[in-house]
Amino acid sequence: MNKSKEILNYQKKQNALKSEVKKIKKKLPTYIIGFVFFVVVSLYFLEDKFYAFFGNNVNYIIGLVILLSLFSLFFLLRSYIKIKNKQKESKAIGSKLYKLMKLDSNTNNE
Repeated sequence: MNKSKEILNYQKKQNALKSEVKKIKKKLPTYIIGFVFFVVVSLYFLEDKFYAFFGNNVNYIIGLVILLSLFSLFFLLRSYIKIKNKQKESKAIGSKLYKLMKLDSNTNNE
């Protein structure tokens, strides 16, 4: 009985980790599009301040593209690291489950 409860707990943890990974992957494009929209809206309302900071339009556009690229790259990298860590945890739990179930089937055979 104790092993079956332990197996169920591990399965619940593994399913929770897998669902978190799916949620992160599903929300990732939404966040990036939201950030792009935020940048465009902020540029529209703060155009005078950005123009004073960047100078002419070429520097303004280059600065905007660099800023957007850096933020998107950082966000994607952070999300990728989160996903990989959760997948590693899920895989470790899967191997524990395999060992527990294997031991459980061996004791039933004897």
